[in-house]
Amino acid sequence: MKNKVLQENQNTSSAIEVLTKLKVLLGVKSSKQLAQIFELKPNTISSWKKRNTLCYAKIIDVCKQHQIDLNELFYSNYPNKAIEKFYTNIPIIYIDDYLEYYLSIKTKHQKLKQIYLPKSSNFDIIIQLYALVKEKEQPQLMYAFCKKIDHSLVVEHENYVFFVQNKGFQYFKLIEVSKDKSTFKVKKEEEEPIDILAKDVIEIFQWKDSLMC
Repeated sequence: MKNKVLQENQNTSSAIEVLTKLKVLLGVKSSKQLAQIFELKPNTISSWKKRNTLCYAKIIDVCKQHQIDLNELFYSNYPNKAIEKFYTNIPIIYIDDYLEYYLSIKTKHQKLKQIYLPKSSNFDIIIQLYALVKEKEQPQLMYAFCKKIDHSLVVEHENYVFFVQNKGFQYFKLIEVSKDKSTFKVKKEEEEPIDILAKDVIEIFQWKDSLMC
C-alpha cells in the first residue's frame, strides 16, 4: 500500500518549491536565514536553486529536528488529510511562468503550481517578482503575498501588484485613479510617478506581505 501511494505521487516539487516550503514551515524570510539553519554558506542555497539540486541528507536532518513531513515537502500532490484540515493550497507564480499564466488567462484554463499554507492566511496567491525596497539600491527578487481584487476596489496610496499587458507583474504604490477610472497613476520606490492605462492592466493584486528569495 505504501509503495502504491508513492507511485501515485510522482509529481515531485522542484528545488525552488522545496526551499520555498521550507522557508514557510521554518518561519524564515530569506535564503540567508535558511542557510543558517542548515549551517551552510548563503551561496550554497543559491547554487541549489540554479542547479535544481538539493542536499537531501541536510534537508532530512533538519526536517527530523523540526518534525516536518518529508512527503508534504517533496510531493506537490501528497494526500495528507491532517494537512488539509489546517492548510490550503495557495497558487504560486514564478517569473519563468509569467507567459504560461498569461496564456492560461486567455484560455480560461489555469494550472498553477501550489504550496500548502495555513487556512488563516490573508492572501490567496504568491507572486515571484523583482521589487525595489527602501533599504536596497537595486530591485530584489522576492515573493509577494497578495490577494486578487477587482479594479474598482483599489484604494489610493496602497501597494499593489499589477499584471500589465506585455510587462508581466509589476509592484507599485497607487497614487491616484483618474475620475473616469481609465488611468492609474502609480510609482515605484524612489522613482517618478507614471500613468498606466486601466485597459492594459489585466489583473490587480493587493500587496499583503513579502518574503525575500
